[in-house]
Amino acid sequence: MTTQPLDFGSSLLVTVIGMAIVLFGLSVLIFLIKALVKVTQNLGQKKEPAQAAPAVPVAAVSEPVEETEENEDELIAVITAAIACMMEDGTAFKVRHVKRVNTAPAWQKAGREEQIYSRY
Repeated sequence: MTTQPLDFGSSLLVTVIGMAIVLFGLSVLIFLIKALVKVTQNLGQKKEPAQAAPAVPVAAVSEPVEETEENEDELIAVITAAIACMMEDGTAFKVRHVKRVNTAPAWQKAGREEQIYSRY
């Protein structure tokens, strides 16, 4: 059985057909993934009846609130409680000091937000 080499036109046709098949396959995969996301989007959520939130007046603060020792103690307690809730192994720790970082670069803020808002 002998095979004959393809000429340029035939090889170009095989290439175009192959690329079309791959493009069609990728399009089908994209469609299936988007459909799967739509189907499973509300799978774990419970539907609750919508209730109107009571109107809460918002007070405008004209002066910045000064940090006091009491506010810092409350902040440390809240942060300690949040970390304890997130830790599953039950290791003991104590938060002694909290330092605010206000001059973080954009990439650092984006990294923090990614960690905060990621599901897992």
